[in-house]
Amino acid sequence: MAAGSRGSSRQAARERAFRLLAVAVSALFLAFAALGGAFFWYDHAAGMLAHAHQVRAELEGLRQSLTEAESAHRAYVLTGRPRFAEQVEAARIDAETRFVTLKALTADSPDQSARLTRLRALMDTHLTVIDQTVAARKTGAPVAAIRIIMKGEGVAAMDGVRRIAAELEAEEKRLEHQRARQVNAVRIIVLAALLIFAALLALIFFRALRDISLDREAEADTAERLRGLLADRELLLAEVNHRVKNSLAQVASMVRLQARAVDHPDARDALEKTLDRIMAVGRVHEQLYRADDAVGLFDAGRYAEGLARDLVESLGREDVRLETEIQPVMLEVRHAVPLALILNELITNALKYGCPADRPSRIRVGFGTEGELLRLSVADDGDGLPSAFSPAESKSLGMRAIEVLARQLGGSFEIGHPKAGASFAVVFPRSS
Repeated sequence: MAAGSRGSSRQAARERAFRLLAVAVSALFLAFAALGGAFFWYDHAAGMLAHAHQVRAELEGLRQSLTEAESAHRAYVLTGRPRFAEQVEAARIDAETRFVTLKALTADSPDQSARLTRLRALMDTHLTVIDQTVAARKTGAPVAAIRIIMKGEGVAAMDGVRRIAAELEAEEKRLEHQRARQVNAVRIIVLAALLIFAALLALIFFRALRDISLDREAEADTAERLRGLLADRELLLAEVNHRVKNSLAQVASMVRLQARAVDHPDARDALEKTLDRIMAVGRVHEQLYRADDAVGLFDAGRYAEGLARDLVESLGREDVRLETEIQPVMLEVRHAVPLALILNELITNALKYGCPADRPSRIRVGFGTEGELLRLSVADDGDGLPSAFSPAESKSLGMRAIEVLARQLGGSFEIGHPKAGASFAVVFPRSS
């Protein structure tokens, strides 16, 4: 009864905790939505504030450029030096550029656009007077240039430019103060929302901690039982692999005895090849039995290295040199047997046909990644293959078996024709 009561209490606690978590998730969603809107508002207000700053800066630059043009053209009238004419042109270009920028910046304000239209007319008048003065001075008539200046049209136009620029700046300053107040208000709202949200979240969190009173001993016991089950599973897999390895060793012993008892060379050769294949599969299960790798995986690179050396050493020829370029690659166990049989066939063929007894020979075994694929290769420096050699048309059971096993891995069997010897490779994906 007491156990049932504790179970009901834990269930009720879980339900309360789940409800609180649901409320917390909903609150998080709403809070993030509200904060997203607030930050968007803040970003917009801050952008408008920066916009006002930029308009004022461009206005000040425009006034400065027109003033520089006026000063430079007076200096040119008085001295006739070309550098003052160049200063007039540079100031004119800068003024035109700044006006275009101002027009784009104030396009969203009809009042400011109207003021800019009036400023443009006065600016054109002022620049026209400057052009006339500079032209008169260039013809060598400084008196005519001074008379143009004395008419006062340029001065009046410049005064009008300054007056309208002051109106534009005053409006932008007003907008700047208004937007600065908006930015401050948004900042205060965001900070207050963050504080309120943090307080609510803390309240929900502590209530959830208070209501979660799960039986930790039961959880620990469940975890311990799961660990025990996993250990039992690993032990069972190791025992299975060990027994399979022993069974294959017994089968191999019988095949070896049968091979010794057979007189026909072809039959003996077939039995010896079968023996090699059985031993290759047995080595897979031996590695799985002894490995500390993750359950369901095996180190294909380590296996390939060991099998290649065992096969070469079993030949008993000291003049055959083995070179390996093998990467450690973890593969699923279901790839182990096809890979073992393929490697056994390739190395056995290389030892038999690519290593003549009358000279030293070399066998190269490679295994590793090739882009997103894996590549297992065996090459020798023997006499090579006929140019028209094809595994499909070959009478060799081993060649045809390699093609079938390669397809089983989801890959392909490739045959190379180097300048010396023969080269074979199986390319396949990590998972198929």
